[in-house]
Amino acid sequence: MVEEGFSPRAMVDSRTRSGKKSAGPRSSRGRSRDRALLPKGGAPAQKGTVRLALVLVALVFINCYVFLWRDHTSVPAVMKQAQAMGNDEAATTAPTPAAAGDDPGGATDEVAADGELAPAPSGVIDGEVAKGDTVGKILRSNGLSAAEADELLRALSGVFDFKTLRPGQRFRIERGPDGRVASFELVVSKIITVRAHRDDRGELIAVEDQAETHLEVEEVGGKITSSLYMAVKGAGERTSLVAFFVDVFAYDLDFYNDTHEGDVFRVLVEKEYKGTEFLRYGHILAAEYAGKAGTFQAFWYQPAGTKKGRYFDAKGQSLEKTLLKTPLKYARVSSKFNPHRMHPILHKVRGHFGVDYAAPVGTPVWAAASGTIVKRAPSGGAGNLVEIKHDGGLVTQYMHLSKFAPGQKVGQRVEAKTVIGYVGTTGLSTGPHLHFGVKKNGAHIDPLTMAPQRAAGIAKKDAAGFRAAVAERQGRMNAISIREGGAGVDDDKDEIPDDGSGVGGVGTDDADP
Repeated sequence: MVEEGFSPRAMVDSRTRSGKKSAGPRSSRGRSRDRALLPKGGAPAQKGTVRLALVLVALVFINCYVFLWRDHTSVPAVMKQAQAMGNDEAATTAPTPAAAGDDPGGATDEVAADGELAPAPSGVIDGEVAKGDTVGKILRSNGLSAAEADELLRALSGVFDFKTLRPGQRFRIERGPDGRVASFELVVSKIITVRAHRDDRGELIAVEDQAETHLEVEEVGGKITSSLYMAVKGAGERTSLVAFFVDVFAYDLDFYNDTHEGDVFRVLVEKEYKGTEFLRYGHILAAEYAGKAGTFQAFWYQPAGTKKGRYFDAKGQSLEKTLLKTPLKYARVSSKFNPHRMHPILHKVRGHFGVDYAAPVGTPVWAAASGTIVKRAPSGGAGNLVEIKHDGGLVTQYMHLSKFAPGQKVGQRVEAKTVIGYVGTTGLSTGPHLHFGVKKNGAHIDPLTMAPQRAAGIAKKDAAGFRAAVAERQGRMNAISIREGGAGVDDDKDEIPDDGSGVGGVGTDDADP
């Protein structure tokens, strides 16, 4: 059935003329849907516009009433009330002058008329350097502005080495009546104090003050009952004297294995005092150790025109030899040189070409003789390894170190008894220890059986002066009475264990590559 007015031919003709498809007449259902979408009756869009305009006019009227015409809520009225309240508050909270002495030297955030920080009140700040502090941090944390801190740091820079700042050092900052920093003081040690003060021109000037000290030569003697450490303390001396004593005889005595009950020692030692206050030990001028290991003597002597003194025996022979007796101050031999040892970790026969010294992690390790560092690196089973080349075709090896001494490198020359590293348990190791090896012309030798050679002795031109010094000191040593036991001194800075071993109970059959 074809709707009225619809002509298929006309449709075809139309498509032919335009070249495009024609949509044709719309169906009655489509026309009905379009009529339904048209608004009914008149012009409803005009009515909606009128209603919206009336609402906007009403809102404008309400806002004008509230913010312009109403007495208590209008903008002018609100501003007037706020101004009145501000004046009342300012009158009741006006600052009062600070009481004298309140917060002396404290930091202030008040701003002066020129925009800079206002000067802090006069006063004194006393403090103590804490861990992690720097001079700059100390100054800023105690109220100095950036400009004030910079001025003081510039004054100190030519006098004080900032790297020597240590926890526990005391300082004082003082401000003058004008609020400026008047002085600064840092107690570096018992004899050194750094001070900065303002001169007549108002500039900060820094100086280093050294307290006057004097040396006294005193006699010390004692008998071994348990350890050298306890014997020295029982003789009324600081235990730091033990380290000096060990250094003197380091080429001849192993104070872990060579000390026995009943051994005696005598010492002539310099002591430095500030007034009556003991500060520290100086040189051991003469020393004697007598016991089962033998009798050993040492005399310190500095020939005229030389830069430093050395230790000699009574005949003028140098105490310095090819190698130290041990590369540690205190240690116990836990494994000796053995070309056919059963390896405790690998469980097979593997030569042990050195000597193991059991000691706690962190124990300082010495260079056994003067020489040049040729290796300094992690080395497999040897752990952290240092090798030093010496005169006469000798090379020494130090294995299993926990860490290397700072500031050293391959190619650097080090003197005997220079700390080159610290005991550890790196590499193939069953416990903390040092493996000490020695090579001569490329072949391993036993450090405990090698015959070391002495360094040069007293020169002929210095022999007479040396003999005179020895005679005087020998006479004083012979007169030293031997003390046994005793309470000793209260030494709160002892660095050596009470048993004098320095081993702390460590003792294992250690493994080496």
